[in-house]
Amino acid sequence: MSYTPRLSGTVPALNGLRGIAVVMVFLFHVGVPGFSGSFIGVDIFFVLSGFLISVLLLQEYQSNQRINFKKFYLRRAVRLLPALLFMLAVYLLLFMLASPDAATRIRHLQDAFLVLFYASNWTRAFELGRPYTLGHCWSLSIEEQFYTLCPLILLLLLRCGARIRIGGVLLLVCISWSWRLWLLSHEASWDRLYNGFGCRADMLLIGCLLACLWNAGMLNRWGRSVFLAPVLTAASCLFLIVMGYKADWQSAVLYSWQYTLIALATAVVILDVLMRPHALGSRILSQSALVSLGVLSYAIYLWHYPVLHYCTLMGVHGTAGIILTAVVTLGFAVLSRHVVEKPALRLRP
Repeated sequence: MSYTPRLSGTVPALNGLRGIAVVMVFLFHVGVPGFSGSFIGVDIFFVLSGFLISVLLLQEYQSNQRINFKKFYLRRAVRLLPALLFMLAVYLLLFMLASPDAATRIRHLQDAFLVLFYASNWTRAFELGRPYTLGHCWSLSIEEQFYTLCPLILLLLLRCGARIRIGGVLLLVCISWSWRLWLLSHEASWDRLYNGFGCRADMLLIGCLLACLWNAGMLNRWGRSVFLAPVLTAASCLFLIVMGYKADWQSAVLYSWQYTLIALATAVVILDVLMRPHALGSRILSQSALVSLGVLSYAIYLWHYPVLHYCTLMGVHGTAGIILTAVVTLGFAVLSRHVVEKPALRLRP
């Protein structure tokens, strides 16, 4: 009988991985040379989110023989909405005051509602040019749409055996990848390929697939591997570093095969962190600075893009703009974490 692993509490190295991912996205958005492919930090978030949500649901079902949908969605709301509402409130206040006319103020208000109702990935996918200053929130919409569907999919698959469950998730991964290839072959726009839920669902589903394999005990040998695990992990890290430098969001190779390899490489890193917690990679990711950034990663992600646009609006550019954006973003993230998020998280039990 295989041992079924369980995830209890937070894993510092996974927070460290979040920290690296959010720094990558920040460096991409502020335009630091050498980080033109760092938008893949979002995809690292996707795989990690798919894994963690799926593991929690699998463990809940194993413990209770059911999934409490009401509690699941309430926990998600308590975790995500307070920080988002805080950011949107400050965003509207500052940009309304800085707007030159009523039409611009109405536009900002409409964009805030698109973000609040998690629809911004579709307005971008169909090239409506909205939202702009809150354009980074497309990824929040993708994740929320996944959170809506994931419990329902897993509930259906949990009634089956582990192998059928894994096969079902793998089939969904292939469907998402095939849909992206079909759109690519029919000359869909880069915006459609990049922002559409169906085109990006395989990133989250690969995280879900990892969760199913890990939870079923099918990956237990990884922790005892003295050669294969270190080599695959090192290769995966090297590949992610190269993609962070070379990836181009307007290239066919990204959507045809690079995204799949990025997701698989991220899954390998997550697996190694869990199964070999004393290995070099896990120790690096567990460094306190990275872990602290990971804890703040959601708030940093929310704030950095509107802060960057506001600094540009105020005429602060170049290196000074990057430094000011980083400092103000970190300040708002710490404020959000301690004044908004932590009090809200006390409601989760």
